[in-house]
Amino acid sequence: MKKIFLIYIVYLFQINVTAQVNSDSFIRGVDISFTPQIEDLGGKYKVNGVTKDALDIFKESGANYVRLRLWYAPSDGYCGLAKTLDYAKRVKAKGFRFLLDFHYSDWWADPGKQTKPAAWANLSFDVLKDSVYAYTKNVITQLKNQNTLPDMVQIGNEITGGMLWPDGKLYGVPNPEDQWRKFGELLKQGINGVKDAAGANQVKIMIHIDRGGDNNGSIYFYDHLLAQNVNFDVIGLSYYPWWHGTLIKLTNNLNDLAQRYQKEIVVAETAYPWTLQYENDGHGNIVGSNTTLLPSYPATVKGQKDFLFYLSKLIKDTKNGKGIGFFYWEPSYISVPPIGSSWENLTTFDFNGEALESLQAFQNIDSLKSISVRLRINTSTNGDTISVKDFVQIRGEVKGTSSSLLPDGKMVTWDENSQLICKNVGGDYWECQFRMYPGDQLQYKIWTGRNKKTPTYLRLGWEGPILPWDSSNVNARLFTALLDDTTNTVEYFNNNGIQQFQYWSLFQNKTDSVGVLFRVNVSELNKKGLFDPTVNGPITVRGDSVSSANILSWSTNKIMLKREESSVANGSFWSGVVYFPKNKITSGTIIKYKYFIDNTAFGGWESNINDRSFNFPSTDTTLAWKYFNDKIIPTGVEDLLQSVPEKFQLTQNYPNPFNPETTIKFSISERSFVSLRIYNVLGNLVKTLIQDEKEAGSYSIIWNGTEEAGTTVSSGVYFLKLEAGSKNQVRKMVLIR
Repeated sequence: MKKIFLIYIVYLFQINVTAQVNSDSFIRGVDISFTPQIEDLGGKYKVNGVTKDALDIFKESGANYVRLRLWYAPSDGYCGLAKTLDYAKRVKAKGFRFLLDFHYSDWWADPGKQTKPAAWANLSFDVLKDSVYAYTKNVITQLKNQNTLPDMVQIGNEITGGMLWPDGKLYGVPNPEDQWRKFGELLKQGINGVKDAAGANQVKIMIHIDRGGDNNGSIYFYDHLLAQNVNFDVIGLSYYPWWHGTLIKLTNNLNDLAQRYQKEIVVAETAYPWTLQYENDGHGNIVGSNTTLLPSYPATVKGQKDFLFYLSKLIKDTKNGKGIGFFYWEPSYISVPPIGSSWENLTTFDFNGEALESLQAFQNIDSLKSISVRLRINTSTNGDTISVKDFVQIRGEVKGTSSSLLPDGKMVTWDENSQLICKNVGGDYWECQFRMYPGDQLQYKIWTGRNKKTPTYLRLGWEGPILPWDSSNVNARLFTALLDDTTNTVEYFNNNGIQQFQYWSLFQNKTDSVGVLFRVNVSELNKKGLFDPTVNGPITVRGDSVSSANILSWSTNKIMLKREESSVANGSFWSGVVYFPKNKITSGTIIKYKYFIDNTAFGGWESNINDRSFNFPSTDTTLAWKYFNDKIIPTGVEDLLQSVPEKFQLTQNYPNPFNPETTIKFSISERSFVSLRIYNVLGNLVKTLIQDEKEAGSYSIIWNGTEEAGTTVSSGVYFLKLEAGSKNQVRKMVLIR
């Protein structure tokens, strides 16, 4: 029944996705110019083994725009006018918006070649201009007459070095200034042809270059272009990471161009591999094992999906709202004889034409409902000396609609980069809050350390094997998001190598009693030679018999603790659960106690401290562990919801923008555990400035523009986040090198 219910929820969720495809303006486009040829050669596209129209697959996945290239007179007719007119009808009939990409060539046009159509080879420059105008106008007129007018038109493809060479070539020429003039005139003729044919219909004009991660190159091109008074609407950039640099470089370029030119920007071409394997189709793949990929994005289906999610996010986050979308280049370019495919591992279909999960990255996620999820963790079962100053992290992955990037912008991964950091909410209790899409499943485990790089002593910080709630064989905890906000049942860290059920508990379910875990560390006694478990003991809890309903006693040993054999310092932790009767003790009653060790030379009692105490809880709970003889009185379960300081302030850094360093000031009104961190625009942690408990007061710290390893970071936007308790505040900083 539970499985049927979840399927029903996912079904409703998918209906919502489909219904929203045409309601948003962010471009989630596909360049599928090869598809008609692949279909004619017998290529098949499938979903769960069922053959479907590629357009239907992309539409159902959430794509909303199709880009088609146009060649003047291709030898086989594909990507020529007749084939393009025919496919444009199918594209528009499916409800897609349409981008037409004029190559002004009989074949490929790109930064390395911009060959004129053979029919135009010997034309004078004036006749060439007239031909560009007449040809462009004729194409748009024919598309308009069949009700498939493009929504956007590219005048030229990756024209970084000009077009229609040699007339419009921009480099390696004797008179660059004159060449820019001629190039500008050719572009204007193409633009005029579009405008005159479209008439009153609004068609956006894109000028497309290949410099996604090259800010200087982009500025050079568009500055010179605008100096020719070329009137266009959209900046188009190609971004392939192995050619165009890191996502940071792309981000910086997008933000700079958006502010500099105040024009809309589209990543007109992009792609990422889902594998580095290949078919034996006689065509070597463009991206292979020697290709440099982005470090956080392996050549897997998940890596491909994650890349597209992050790319979408950084485009949407472009300054002034100028980032309006992307086009994935040839996601359906599967291998089919005799043409094969050098792009087969960059498609969104496997080698058999089966749709990949990465197609989910085309969904209109901004229109989807997400829910709040709160995971609750208890670390009393961690054999290390973990305290409120330490580090508890959720590491894992999401299956379903989302990727490693969750709806609230937090990243979840199986490594230290996971941003699901738990906050201590009292004693052994920690909470991690984030958002998920209904129907998605989180697979995760708990990781603990002193910080994100220094683990606790067992298994490098990882908990032991877990049997998930559905008994599946994944060795991970599972959470499936339903329709409403959810707070999960408390989960206990598995400290040993024996598999534990996901929701195992320290406590027996006793309706008439409340269980309390007592836990003490005797490592300091061991160091001083005051305790040897083979000679001394047992270790017990003694306390007030009246307030505890005679469960404890100051004079006799009623409660004996057991040694945690796998805990730190050769088993220095001792613990035990004590059950107190509900009907004899009022909730909130103060119960005093101390730890006591029999058969010792020092008399057995904790010394030089006041009586310990806790407030009797209403539900089972754990008391924060203590060193034998320490001077900190443990807290009870009522402190789990302890209020956080109401007033704290993170002031704007000064100077801002800055180079090479900036001063950061903040204040807190009460003693709190403070985290002060710097993140980049992708949400990746750059540097932790403070992670420590601080007294109430005002503080100042200088950041010198370096990351954790001391390497100088690049120019760009960074976010400063202050956390104190459950409160947080964020400031934006700008570094200019």
